[in-house]
Amino acid sequence: MKKLFFLFSLIALSSCNVLKEFDTTGFTISGNIVSYNNVPMAELEGLEFAYDNRKLVKELTFKVLETADNNKINNLIAFLHAKHPEYEIEVEIPFEHIEKYKN
Repeated sequence: MKKLFFLFSLIALSSCNVLKEFDTTGFTISGNIVSYNNVPMAELEGLEFAYDNRKLVKELTFKVLETADNNKINNLIAFLHAKHPEYEIEVEIPFEHIEKYKN
């Protein structure tokens, strides 16, 4: 019975993945640059290690480039998470470009 409950819980949790609804087609990585349809979209800015909620956390931080499509930010996060599931993903939008993302 415990095994059945554990299996059901695992399936339920995996089906709650928020990122699965976002299409990651067209994204590629070359070095530290992530592109969408061959247009640079984000650049890896840093790797962070932290102690959060009693566990060690690794985080990749990407800076959105000026050429980025603001409608693809969630797709970018889904793509990066699929490529690096062991890391938390953070995407920073430079303040000078923030108006472009206020939709």
